Amino acid sequence: TFAVIATNSVGDSSVSTPSSTVAPATVSGSPTYVSATPGNTQAAVSWNTPSSNGGSTITSYTVTASPGGQTVTVGGSTLAVTFTSLTNGTAYTFTVIATNSVGDSSGSIPSSTVTPATVPEAPINVTATAGDTQATVSWNAPSPTRGSTITEYTVTASSGGQTVTVGGS
Repeated sequence: TFAVIATNSVGDSSVSTPSSTVAPATVSGSPTYVSATPGNTQAAVSWNTPSSNGGSTITSYTVTASPGGQTVTVGGSTLAVTFTSLTNGTAYTFTVIATNSVGDSSGSIPSSTVTPATVPEAPINVTATAGDTQATVSWNAPSPTRGSTITEYTVTASSGGQTVTVGGS
């Protein structure tokens, strides 16, 4: 609280009625430890509260995806959100801003890059050429790969169930 005294050439006034109580505050610190986990056209993002709320309760967090600028705003007690409608195969990072009664914090350090993806389409144009006690199998890679490089192929014979696994290239 604050009180005021007026002074002139004759002297000081009596003390004013005190002001209402105020608590100094500033914007909060930035959220910390932003992390993201990719999924199929989505990413789950979480973070920790700032080390200081600036003297005022955090009322919301705004999370921004880059590229694209898609944002999600959640209440001040929520520390995770899932972004949907992301593009498989596109690398994203996420930053978080905390908001209190004074305003917005600086943006957090961006999360590590994550790339949403799902299982690839099936290989196409599969052919087999018979040989002496063997067969040569060939195929074309699926297109699109749905956001992630194919790392291996497994070929299974329908008779006997023998399998062979080869690299993705």
